[in-house]
Amino acid sequence: MIPRFSLERFCYSEQGTFGTLTLPSGSELSTVEKPWQNNEASVSCIPIGKYKCKPRRFNRGGYDAVEITGVEGRTHILFHIGNTVKDVVGCVAVGTRLGVVGRSWAVMNSTDAFASFMSEVGGGFDLTITNKTGGV
Repeated sequence: MIPRFSLERFCYSEQGTFGTLTLPSGSELSTVEKPWQNNEASVSCIPIGKYKCKPRRFNRGGYDAVEITGVEGRTHILFHIGNTVKDVVGCVAVGTRLGVVGRSWAVMNSTDAFASFMSEVGGGFDLTITNKTGGV
């Protein structure tokens, strides 16, 4: 059976798009993405919807990560380590909680959160992204 992960976004702002990622175990992680820019590659979060995710090497980071596939007009969208919107280029970073780094909204303890995330990934998973106000 393919694991199911869900990402519920609750904040779209110039400081980033923030959400809660629920893992199959029921654990929750915080997420940060770029602000919505009409799904433009490298500068926008991706549209709400359902996606297949698979393990992939994050070459720039030098570690294993997870790619979100099936996003229209986009490739190489990864879940990886990062704290602020400056750390992601159209990707999703995970943290254990929300916080502030410098003067930027952020997710905190990203390395620990990413280890928890990767422990549940297996060979891949289905991802559903929604808005807290509803919609898929």
